Amino acid sequence: MQNYAINNNLTPFISMSNQYNLIYREDERETTDSEGVGFMPWSPLCQGVLGRPYSQTSIRGETSFTASWANTTKEDNKEVILRLEQIAKSRGVSMAQAAIAWHLSKDGVTAPIIGASSIQRLQETIGALDIKLTDEEIKHLEEPYVAQATQGYV
Repeated sequence: MQNYAINNNLTPFISMSNQYNLIYREDERETTDSEGVGFMPWSPLCQGVLGRPYSQTSIRGETSFTASWANTTKEDNKEVILRLEQIAKSRGVSMAQAAIAWHLSKDGVTAPIIGASSIQRLQETIGALDIKLTDEEIKHLEEPYVAQATQGYV
């Protein structure tokens, strides 16, 4: 669609907003810096799945479509979640902060759209701005990614 807009003297896309997080990265292929499109991902914590240890669940995880999807594919995503937990623990930060720091390390990500449920969660998330993951940590988090069926709104 971007090429069509450019080739037909239409206004090209300048930003997009899709689900994008450590366990759902399918739109990564479609968003490249070469296109100059800013990316504002929603559900950076996958409805909280990336904000708590693998062994924990929540009410939202049982009622939210996105979180219930993440829970049904949880075994596929187990290694990513465990690695996120390990990096967060080793740095002395929350899993949510480490997950948001991963987003902020990605070129083209301009503003992860968070859904903080309290002032405490908002303040915690803001703390991610002070975290810079190393290239090794990023690779460690991304390595076990399992491709997922495409989701979203068409």
